[in-house]
Amino acid sequence: MFTRRGDQGETDLANRARVGKDSPVVEVQGTIDELNSFIGYALVLSRWDDIRNDLLRIQNDLFVLGEDVSTGGKGRIVTKEMIDYLEMRVKDMKAEIGKIELFVIPGGSVESASLHMARAVSRRLERRIVAASKATEIDKNVLIYANRLSSVLFMHALLSNKRLNIPEKIWSIHRIS
Repeated sequence: MFTRRGDQGETDLANRARVGKDSPVVEVQGTIDELNSFIGYALVLSRWDDIRNDLLRIQNDLFVLGEDVSTGGKGRIVTKEMIDYLEMRVKDMKAEIGKIELFVIPGGSVESASLHMARAVSRRLERRIVAASKATEIDKNVLIYANRLSSVLFMHALLSNKRLNIPEKIWSIHRIS
């Protein structure tokens, strides 16, 4: 499908405002789309219902996050309940994983690697939200959600390897190979 409305380098936001495709809000929207795609990839690779359910929920939440940003909070908004859910899941997964090393080298299993890819994109989303918040008003819950999201994806990656009995590779400054 095409409308030709974007042929001159502008696009419409959800609030009907026309903005340049290089605007900070469009950068956020594009990163949300990219992240949602990576999460969809991780979802189809995952073997566990709890992780798949979380990822599907997150995909839906990302549409809300995008609407919140592009309407300036005048549509659906990121809620405290959405953030609370992510925080609860981090605690639940930490209880199952046990001790967590700070610097894990991404990989191990395909499931874990795909979740680390999504986590890295979610960290970029967080940076894009900070940049956009300097140009337009963005509710604090948007940034908080993005921050918690990278933690959840990190925990999903660790949990996937744990359930597959694949040990994490821990980064060390002294390790050469």
